[in-house]
Amino acid sequence: MTFRFERHYADMAGATFASEPYFRSAWRFRGELLSQWIAEGETVLPRLLTRFTTLERRYVVNCGIEDGAMTGLFVYVPKGTVHAPLDALEHWSEGVLRGKTVDMPEYVNYDTISLLADLADGVDTVLELGAGYGLQLFRLFYAGAPADARYVAADISQAGLDLGESLSRLEPRMNFSTVAFDIARPDWSVLKGSRKALIFTHWSMMYAPKVPDDFFGGLAGWPGEAVMVFVEPLGFQWGGGHPVSEKQREAAEMGALNGDFAEALSAAAAKGWIEPLVVANDVFSRSQHPFDLCSVVVCSKPAG
Repeated sequence: MTFRFERHYADMAGATFASEPYFRSAWRFRGELLSQWIAEGETVLPRLLTRFTTLERRYVVNCGIEDGAMTGLFVYVPKGTVHAPLDALEHWSEGVLRGKTVDMPEYVNYDTISLLADLADGVDTVLELGAGYGLQLFRLFYAGAPADARYVAADISQAGLDLGESLSRLEPRMNFSTVAFDIARPDWSVLKGSRKALIFTHWSMMYAPKVPDDFFGGLAGWPGEAVMVFVEPLGFQWGGGHPVSEKQREAAEMGALNGDFAEALSAAAAKGWIEPLVVANDVFSRSQHPFDLCSVVVCSKPAG
């Protein structure tokens, strides 16, 4: 079972590799693939998203690099051995479950969407920070989160947001919108008019070099109430003892992962801006990679 899709972007050829142009071009690349599938008749959004997430579970967007410069070639390459379905039933990888190493079959995943849908009861706004093209928002809508809520994809990448806007046209029943948002410089005016919100991150707070002082402080100035959920590979900040947590700590020391989220959360709680509810540490990973092992932090922001 193999998959091949590639594009060459002449405007990227020769540019020095950096994360921002890579991510911008990667979203452009993904958008062209999804546009091709839509043109081929794949216009039912749940099918399209499932097909795409299955692909990205097995393949990663690779950017050609020579001597530190991008070649302009973007292509999907396998993350590892791509197993046929019957072989996958017998292939188990070493993963983590609640801080313990376990053998993990390919078809087992942690259902964060059901958790978020349960916590979305009664909200009028669902806001994802670092949403990319809004995949989790679409999945939440189909998982039974409030049908009349406003779903907002907030991200720093305009290319990702443009893709989300394009996909949302396939689901006219959903009140979907996008907004430019930088976690390093949060603008909470996106919540204007909302009374109760579900605000969440899903592997995006991890990339914030530092949680800004006005992240929780700025949110405290909004009069509404919120449930906040952070699904992030940051369990080491709460003393996770698994070896993968130690790898996370090492990654943070090298600047590859956020290192102060727990400290910022504690400071915000001390000021009464938020109330921590649950820290579920080292919940799940299908591998031993430090970026895969997620912890789930839930807190509330009171009204007023």
